[in-house]
Amino acid sequence: MGNSSSLDNSATGSTTRDRRTRLTAAATEAIAELIGVPADTVSTSTPFNDLGLSSVQLARLSAVLEDALDVEIPLTALFDHPDIAQLVDHVATP
Repeated sequence: MGNSSSLDNSATGSTTRDRRTRLTAAATEAIAELIGVPADTVSTSTPFNDLGLSSVQLARLSAVLEDALDVEIPLTALFDHPDIAQLVDHVATP
C-alpha cells in the first residue's frame, strides 16, 4: 500500500510538470507572436513590461492563454505575476 501512495505522488508530480511545461510553452509562444520575435528569445523571467507588452497586449495574452489552455487567467493575474515563470507558478498551483 505504501507503494500506491508513492505512485500517486509521482503521477501528480508528472501531471504538474506537464501542466507547467504546457503553460510555459503557450505563454512563450503567445508573447513571441505578440511582440514579433522568435519564441526561443523570450525569457521566462523577464517582466512583461520589459518585453514591451502593452496593457492591450496583456489582455490579448490573457485571452490567448485562456483559449489555448482552457483555464481562466484574469488580467489582474498578469500584473500580480508579471513574468512567465511567476504566472506559470500561479496558474499551475492547484
